[in-house]
Formats: sequence, C-alpha cells, structure tokens
Amino acid sequence: MKKILMITTGGTIAGMNSGYGLAPALLGDSLKPDIEGIDTTILDLYSIDSTDVMPIHWRKLYNSLNENLPLYDGIVILHGTDTMAYTGAVLAFTLEIDKPVILTGSMLPPDAPDSDAQPNIEFAVRTAASGEYTGVYLAFAGRIIGGADIVKVSSMEKDAFRSYAGFEPKKKCAFPKRNGRFPAVVRLTPFTYGLDISALAEDRAGIVIETYGAGGIPDNEITLVVSELAKIMPIVITSPCLGGTDLGKYEVGRRALDAGATDGDKRSTVCAAVEMWLKMNQ
Repeated sequence: MKKILMITTGGTIAGMNSGYGLAPALLGDSLKPDIEGIDTTILDLYSIDSTDVMPIHWRKLYNSLNENLPLYDGIVILHGTDTMAYTGAVLAFTLEIDKPVILTGSMLPPDAPDSDAQPNIEFAVRTAASGEYTGVYLAFAGRIIGGADIVKVSSMEKDAFRSYAGFEPKKKCAFPKRNGRFPAVVRLTPFTYGLDISALAEDRAGIVIETYGAGGIPDNEITLVVSELAKIMPIVITSPCLGGTDLGKYEVGRRALDAGATDGDKRSTVCAAVEMWLKMNQ
C-alpha cells in the first residue's frame, strides 16, 4: 500500500463562507480522500488564503517536506491558487528529491455545487502514488504541470492553469537561511516611465521587468535607466505570454540585451522572480 502525506495550507480548497466572503476553515480530515491501495495521512500545516503567502510560509513548508519525505512515498500539498505558481517555483528550485511532491487546489470550495475540490484532491493523491513522477508538480483539472512552469490563466474556470513554456530548473538553489533581499517586479506598459523603474529598484538587489510578447524595452529614458541599473544589479526581461521571451527576435529585444538585461527565455515572471530571490540570498 502506498503511503501519501497530504499537507494542508488553506486556500479555496479548504474554504467556507465566513459571512464576509470565502476564507480557509476546513482541516485535512474533512478533505481526506478514500482511495483503495493508498494510505493518506493528514498534516495541517497552516490555514491561510494564498494571497497572504510570504517567504516565512515557504520556509515552514520546505522544512516540513524535508522532514516528512523520507517517511512517505509522496506528498500532496493543498494550496490556494493565487500564489500556487510562486510556491511551486520555490519548491522546484530548492528541493533535492527522488519522490513526488504534488501541489493542488480548487477554484470552488468543497461545499459548492459541482465543486472541483475533491476531484483535484483525488487526482493529486493518485498522481503522487502512481510512481510516474519525481520532483515538484501541479496536478489540477487533469493537467500535470512542472512546479517551476505554473501559470494561472483564469480566475473563474476550473481548468485554470497552463504550462508556461516547459521550463525546468537545471541547477538547484539552497533555501535561504534568511529572507534577505528581494527582487523588484515591474510590469512595462505604455504609461511606464524610467523613474518608475528607478524608484522600485531602490533597496532591491535585482529587477524582473515583464514586457510584451517576445520581449523588449522602448527607445526612451527606460533604456537609459536599464543600462545604468544593469551595471549594479541583475535585470531579467520576461513576458506575460505563454512560451516566454526571445530577445534576439526584434530590435527592441536586442536593445534590452545591449542595455545589459538578461533574456528570461522560458521563465515566467513568477519563475524569474523566485530564481532571482533564491540566487541573491545564497
């Protein structure tokens, strides 16, 4: 019989109506699936809306995973969907494992009509017990997505996640001993000024700039600001579009490279920000 640990952290998948909106309230025993051939143990680690997730929660989860992985064939993590991609990336970059760690959540709370909570839990537990996966993955609405490649594309549909560009970390990072320094994340728009980027860069050790399409920066003071900042900190260019960036494709992309920025390539904005945070705190 396969032994699976199911760790709960809150989210819609544990949600109930508080009278002021949905909030996590259910513990793991009420969500535990009954699947033949799989012995599922519950660990209620914390219970928060994933909007409230901070590095302190990743540290607690990371430590719990390292403590419990030797005792089980795999681990399932119930998590809110809004910061699922961040947690997936943190774990994918830091966990040195030969077992499955499977994230899942739901778009509807368990007591909602036609809820996806229990189907996703069962899908995740079966995936963890299948023996087909090693490493960190999201199991959601029938899809299996690598932990560092998660992107949420809908706030309404049950099939809410996609694989961004197939990215997998080639090198692991140590989990930071302290939260340390954080990157700034900037979304480029036609209303963005160079001063906006300079201001966000203060007291930060790096910047991720989410641009457009295949990536690039405009021919204005933003290029000058990027050129100056790139002398003292890493700057990574990403895209909101599935598939990632290719800064060699257009002149605006080559402009970013000439200014000293790095091509995010197949890294989503979330993935690039997480990787930068981890690397700057080694």
